[in-house]
Amino acid sequence: MSNYKFDIDPKLPDDAKIERQKNFQKVMGNYHRMTRPMYQTPLYKYRNVFLGLVLLIVLVWLVVETEQERKNAKELPKNDSAQTDTIPSLK
Repeated sequence: MSNYKFDIDPKLPDDAKIERQKNFQKVMGNYHRMTRPMYQTPLYKYRNVFLGLVLLIVLVWLVVETEQERKNAKELPKNDSAQTDTIPSLK
């Protein structure tokens, strides 16, 4: 026939296990987190998303700064001839 077993008279859990599971605030928090769209919740409530965005912004900022420093270093003219002209030659 079938492989299903139905326990008609199951054992009741003990009182300690029942008390551990009684957490209405956690149940309601999970419910609201799952039913409320993400765009309606402030971004700082999602810790991992917020930290990821901050890390991404810092990385982009650092890359832009280093590129600007490289660009500025390449644009600076090396003026060695001006320094040698001011020193009298010993010939």
